[in-house]
Amino acid sequence: AVFALFLRANFGLDPGTAGLIYSSFLGLVYFLPFVGGIMADKFGFGKMVTIGIAIMFLGYLFLSIPLGSGTIAFVSMLAALFISFGTGLFKGNLQVMVGNLYDTPELASKRDSAFSIFYMAINIGALFAPTAAVEIKRYAEESLGFSGDAAYHFSFAVACLSLIISMIIYFTF
Repeated sequence: AVFALFLRANFGLDPGTAGLIYSSFLGLVYFLPFVGGIMADKFGFGKMVTIGIAIMFLGYLFLSIPLGSGTIAFVSMLAALFISFGTGLFKGNLQVMVGNLYDTPELASKRDSAFSIFYMAINIGALFAPTAAVEIKRYAEESLGFSGDAAYHFSFAVACLSLIISMIIYFTF
């Protein structure tokens, strides 16, 4: 939610360049589930979801480390955009796994309700994530004394934490 703002604040990019990087990232996020589906057909849905979460975690971890605004930081940020590949592995395959939970005839009638709950949970997260990212950044600035540029890294660190929690839930249940 704060990625384009981070690009402008941390690297001093003009709005067009930041928008180009951000839109390229989003384009890959929406295209790569196609690749993730092909890979899942070959290697399995569960493996692709697990690998996808791990790749997303590593990408957000790169973004959460304050490396400044130099060349190393910019290359690290570009490497972190590999998050889109992790999302591609994760995004499409998780829906298949939810659907597969209801393959038996006695559970088939509950599939629509399960998808409604699944999508509702995703949309609730999408509703609160942008506000949470901005508030976390603000907290890092006001309460912890970090500069505006460095405070963005806290938003990405929370994404790392949420992926750890997601992985625990995924493997536990």
